[in-house]
Amino acid sequence: MVVEVNDAAAILLRELPRQTEKRKAAMDACLRVLRGESHPPAARRAFVAAALEAKIPRGD
Repeated sequence: MVVEVNDAAAILLRELPRQTEKRKAAMDACLRVLRGESHPPAARRAFVAAALEAKIPRGD
């Protein structure tokens, strides 16, 4: 379950080993949130896109 940006980043690192543009965008979005440069909804959208691409089920 993804509760916060740290969870999303960990899943991207562990579960999405293949580097794709969507994965890279999601990691960048998570890092921007962690640095205080962006807001969580942007990271969530990027994470969902990468997870869908990797066919990881979404559990809303």
